[in-house]
Amino acid sequence: MNSAVAITNVPDLDKDIAQFVKGVVLMLCDKFVVDESLNMTISNLVGGNMKIVEDYAQRVAQRKVDEKTEEIVIELDKEGYGIEDIARIVNVSLDFVNQTLSK
Repeated sequence: MNSAVAITNVPDLDKDIAQFVKGVVLMLCDKFVVDESLNMTISNLVGGNMKIVEDYAQRVAQRKVDEKTEEIVIELDKEGYGIEDIARIVNVSLDFVNQTLSK
């Protein structure tokens, strides 16, 4: 926590790097600090641009959705559904189905 504050206060440090460091600290805090009160305290101390953390959270959520969708596509393929039927049922593009099945 003190390291992040120290890094972000280094003179002439690019503001994007400082925001990145804050984002990393907040993500680590979210993942490893289970005490909600401590988590909130660290978040308040680090502060900064929460856009970085929000973007990260959205990417993680989207990755989970994509993984689940891929599982469904593979299962429907195993059950004998055609590619066009899979795309329609799962509501994804034919490219997504083809890419998933080619993995």
